[in-house]
Amino acid sequence: MTPRQPTEERRRQIADAALKVIAEQGLGRFTTQAIAAEVGITDGSLFRHFASKQEIVLAALDRVEGRLFEGFPPVDPDPLARLERFFRARAALVSANPVIARLAFSEELPHAAGDAGAAQVRRWKERSLDFVVACVEEGAEQGRVPRGLPAREIGVMIVGTLMALVVLGELATGTTTVDRTWSAVRRLLGR
Repeated sequence: MTPRQPTEERRRQIADAALKVIAEQGLGRFTTQAIAAEVGITDGSLFRHFASKQEIVLAALDRVEGRLFEGFPPVDPDPLARLERFFRARAALVSANPVIARLAFSEELPHAAGDAGAAQVRRWKERSLDFVVACVEEGAEQGRVPRGLPAREIGVMIVGTLMALVVLGELATGTTTVDRTWSAVRRLLGR
C-alpha cells in the first residue's frame, strides 16, 4: 500500500494509472482492481476519490487533454512557423509519452468514458484540426501558401500524418523522421 496522499494528488495518480492500464492492457483488462494495483491502493479506496469508474476515465481524459494542449496554441506571427511548432510539439509529446500516443488517437479511451468522453475527444480533434486549417488559410492570405489549396483537406492530411507517425512507431527513431516528414509537409504547402 502506498502512503496516504492529498486528494488531488491521489486523483491524478488514479487517472494516470487508468491511462496506463488501458494503454498497456486494453479495455478488456481495465478494471478497478487493475487501476488500484497500479496505484498501490485497494479498489475500494478508488471510490473515495471518484464516484464511478467512468468518472475515473473522464479524469484520465482530462489528463491527456492537459498534456495535448499544454502551450497551445503556439505563438508566432508567421502562420507556417506556428504550424511547424504545433507539428513538432505534438510529435515530441507523443514520442516522449507513448501512453498518450496510443490513447489520443485510439477509440478505446472515449469508448470507456461513454458519450461525454467521446464528445471530449471529438473536441480535441476538432480544436487541433481547426488550428491547422487556420494556419493554412492565413498562410494563403499572406501568399505563403498557394491559393486554392483546400485548407481543410490539407489540415486533415497534417493531423493524419501525426497519427500515422504514432501508429507506425516512427517517432521512436528520433528527430530525423520528424524533420523529413515536416520537410515533406512544407513542400506540400509550396514553401
